[in-house]
Amino acid sequence: MKKLCVFILFVVFGSCYSQDIQKHLMKAFTSQDSSDYYFKIAKRNIKSKADESQYYFCKNARCTDYSETDSAIIYGKKAIKMLKELKDYQTLCSVYSNIIKVYRKQGEYDTATSYALEGLTLAEKLKYGYWLVHYNSYLSLNYHDFESYEKGIYYGKKSLDYALKSKKKSTSEIVTALNVIAINYDDWNKPDSALYYHKKVIDYVKGKDTLTLSSTYNNIGNTLLKQKKYKEAEKWILRALKLTNLEAINETSSVNYYQLATNYTNLATIAFELNDYSKAEKLFEKAFLYSKESKNAEKLRDYYYQKSKFEKKRNNLQKTVEEQENYIKLRDSVFAIEREKTFSELEAKYQNEKKEKELLRSKNEIIQNENEIKRKNTQFLILSLIVVGLLIISYLIYRQQKLKNKQQEQEFELKSAISRIETQNELQEQRLQISRDLHDNIGSQLTFIISSVDNIKYAFDITNEKLDNKLSGISDFAKSTIIELRDTIWAMNKSEITFEDLQIRIHNFIEKAKIAKTDVNFNFTVDNQLKECKFSSVEGMNIYRTIQEAINNSMKYANSKSISIAIQPNNDAIEILISDDGKGFKIDEVSLGNGIVNMKKRISDVNGIFELQSNENEGTKIKITIPKKCKKV
Repeated sequence: MKKLCVFILFVVFGSCYSQDIQKHLMKAFTSQDSSDYYFKIAKRNIKSKADESQYYFCKNARCTDYSETDSAIIYGKKAIKMLKELKDYQTLCSVYSNIIKVYRKQGEYDTATSYALEGLTLAEKLKYGYWLVHYNSYLSLNYHDFESYEKGIYYGKKSLDYALKSKKKSTSEIVTALNVIAINYDDWNKPDSALYYHKKVIDYVKGKDTLTLSSTYNNIGNTLLKQKKYKEAEKWILRALKLTNLEAINETSSVNYYQLATNYTNLATIAFELNDYSKAEKLFEKAFLYSKESKNAEKLRDYYYQKSKFEKKRNNLQKTVEEQENYIKLRDSVFAIEREKTFSELEAKYQNEKKEKELLRSKNEIIQNENEIKRKNTQFLILSLIVVGLLIISYLIYRQQKLKNKQQEQEFELKSAISRIETQNELQEQRLQISRDLHDNIGSQLTFIISSVDNIKYAFDITNEKLDNKLSGISDFAKSTIIELRDTIWAMNKSEITFEDLQIRIHNFIEKAKIAKTDVNFNFTVDNQLKECKFSSVEGMNIYRTIQEAINNSMKYANSKSISIAIQPNNDAIEILISDDGKGFKIDEVSLGNGIVNMKKRISDVNGIFELQSNENEGTKIKITIPKKCKKV
């Protein structure tokens, strides 16, 4: 709090307040023994209402820091009145914080809550993130001390939410929020939740200023104490006490009597629960001393409660009654029914005011939105008229251009169509001319070769078997070449080949193969759906040659007894399966010849997939998959 007040003094005086009073108030606030002296000088240098408000603010902060509660309240109320008039809201928030602390110490939680709600309303209006965290934490503590733990957790979680959403996340703000949530769960008898939030505090502080963890260590010990884990609790609280004492050495302000009262009350409770009455007696003496010095009603209440339990345990009836009366008297003064009613009324008032402000804000937003809508509607109407006009003009230009483009496209398409027809006619004529040349020249020459070979065989009595076989081979090769030539001429004379034509051609080839291989059984099937499809002459010829090559390979090398050719549709593809029951081969161990390479190339040219599968003594399967891009007849 001292650091915060010095920072506020530096900021506000640096901009608009008297330099003389600034200098003396800074000394008064930070000085140990000469504070009153500098405050008197500062008072004599007051030149404006702003100076006076800062004087009362500093007096309030100084008295709060040194537990001069009555003076802190007097100066705080004077400062609040002036700061409201001057609209110095940042300093006002700090004074609210000081007064809340003072009233909390006195056990006047209803008054402390009233100021906390005032501060919270102001912070919400001005979106002061720092104070939103702290006022919600104060409210959480107030409800905790008043034993309304559910409300305490509600405001604690609001505080944590604001702290985590802050752009510049402050570890101290997050730790404060986590602590207030934890102690509410602790006293609400929910130790698991309490320890969860306490240990989150340790995670946040890890690697930073661990001196700030004294209250967290004490709270963990307090939770373990309630679970009757006395030895474990004592370790945590002793660690907390050590940190509290270190803080007192390092700090220039007064000793943290509040924290020391808490530490010693807990340690005394552990001692008597472990039946070490002598140790408990000494610890309770210190707990009472620090509870009185803290001037905090909550600490005295806790001391009287634990002391009465201690006296009862050691059968000291008179002391038990005495301490219980002290506890009940203090508790009744703090937790009177009237105050509980005041708490409810303050909460209801805050929530109602919040709702009214939200309703008013919503109403203003609705009016603003309506005016904005009217303005936008007018603008929209004008823009709409302009846009409609532009659209009409654009449409007329577009329509004219579209008609012109369409006319040009039609002319271009007509020229292209004529050009394609002429090109197709020329290609067809060239194909026909080539096919005629092939038939008339190559065909007649091959026929002459066959005739000449046959004449030689029949004209001469050939006794040489090798020569006879050679002549027969030449004749058979020429005949086979003529068949191949006829197939080529057949494909060239057609612009498109139907699957039915292809089926007939394959069937004729198989019939001739049956004559050549009488011991092989052929099975050829074509699904009727494919008769409605056709290919280009190139595609049809590639498919035919691939099937032809596959059958030839089976007859030449496989020694098969059965060859099967099945052609069927498969979704958007045509599937051709050629299989035999021959001797087969190991694909990895055999180099593939030109025949298989050519088959793969032909199928690749029609965008198909060629698959070969074979194993020794298991036959060979060839699967060809072709895209179903055929046209309807």
